[in-house]
Amino acid sequence: AGVAVLGTAGWALELAPGGVALAAGVGAAASLAIASMAPSLQAFGPAVCRGPRRPEVALTFDDGPDPASTERLCRALESVGAHGTFFLLADRAERHPELVRRLVDGGHEVALHGPAHDARLTLQAPAIGAERLRRAAAELARLSGQPVRWFRPPFGATSPRLAEAVRRAGLTTVWCSVRPYDGGWTRPAKVRARVRRAGPGDIVLLHEGGGRAVEALPAVLSDLGARSLRAVTLGALLAAP
Repeated sequence: AGVAVLGTAGWALELAPGGVALAAGVGAAASLAIASMAPSLQAFGPAVCRGPRRPEVALTFDDGPDPASTERLCRALESVGAHGTFFLLADRAERHPELVRRLVDGGHEVALHGPAHDARLTLQAPAIGAERLRRAAAELARLSGQPVRWFRPPFGATSPRLAEAVRRAGLTTVWCSVRPYDGGWTRPAKVRARVRRAGPGDIVLLHEGGGRAVEALPAVLSDLGARSLRAVTLGALLAAP
């Protein structure tokens, strides 16, 4: 993700929206570094961070599909009638098309996490980035049979160039309002406690693979149910009432 920070400063003023005010010198570098790793600031372009305040929560899962986690996550969600949105990497989806179909068969939503898990899109010219995103989204749509609307940048790394590429590709950047930091070093109980902060309309960022979301998810879903919060797809959360 550091590649995004290093590459942002050189062209931020060229492509950043006019409403973004960034200080000069060291202050500018610090502001750019923060903005490039925080899509929620929307410094370079819009990002969806939460939905309407209805008794629903969107559980979203990055980095899949993954043979170690996709099926287990699906079973946990489906055991309570819940659905999730899975931000997939196109290269991994191509290697595991059966897992993409499994998601769709379970009523879950497929979204794009990138052509691969790297931050090169933050540095590439918008025309090149847009073409890469279009191809990746088209491949996911082909494998899933679903339209692909949402994009979450790998590492949360963004930039003016990436924001423009996303716009040209016809996608919508999505971030989150609750981030449990569910990496492999975090205890499942801690992940569960952090997700308890989620309320109506929140978007929760979890991960596939070696993180602790798989272990924490049954308890997370139990907690949501106890508070009368439904776990729905991002599309359902953001749909007009």
